[in-house]
Amino acid sequence: MIKDDLEKLGFTSEESDCYMALLETGGGFASTIARKAHSHRVTTYNTLENLEKKGFARKAKKRGILFFYPVNPQFLLNRIEERFETAKSVVPELIDLQSAHTFKPKIQFFEGKDDIWEVFKDMLESKTEVIGYTNFEMAQDLFADYLTKYQKEVLEKGLKHRLLCPNDEFHRTFIKERLGDRIEADILEIFAVNPQQFAFKNAQYIYDDKVVTVSFDKDELMGGIYESPANAETNRAIFDLAWLGATSFVAK
Repeated sequence: MIKDDLEKLGFTSEESDCYMALLETGGGFASTIARKAHSHRVTTYNTLENLEKKGFARKAKKRGILFFYPVNPQFLLNRIEERFETAKSVVPELIDLQSAHTFKPKIQFFEGKDDIWEVFKDMLESKTEVIGYTNFEMAQDLFADYLTKYQKEVLEKGLKHRLLCPNDEFHRTFIKERLGDRIEADILEIFAVNPQQFAFKNAQYIYDDKVVTVSFDKDELMGGIYESPANAETNRAIFDLAWLGATSFVAK
């Protein structure tokens, strides 16, 4: 029904009845519109005044009595279109206001060797020490060229790392032969832990406000960067706890 549609557009039930009565009669005194709308004259008068304030009716005096007449229904469409245009212009500004006070974590996903290199390139731009867990053997199998490039750029930039890795023959040899320059430059601290108790099948790095995870499984080769100050702080605390445990064990 037309009345229902008008109410969806913001008219009250009484306003809908009065506006339709105005259109059907072409206008009239409050008493005339009240009879047409089947409503009380006093209530109808107040409703007509409201319609006039909203721009859907006009009034003039005839024989000293207020006479109300309708505004062309096209005005209704014009008003809605104007409001829509206003909303389109103001909503982006409102979203900016909301975004200024609402933090939304930034998450990026990468798949395949070439894309995952983007993760390590981001790490190279770190403003803070990079800490984390890794498995150089699995990384070497999948990213030999990229791993060499990363090691070289880290040394050139002097980017400090603290890492935990498996304690096995491969890693002992790898640390001695491939990481000696970084250790001597005092930009790498690394501790190896029992691989039977702590199996690292992927890598996790924490730096700046980011936590990076890289899978070394050939069947799920992917990486992700999760940017959130709170998440990074929590994972940094967990790593420091693991680091403390590893170094305490070695000290004993």
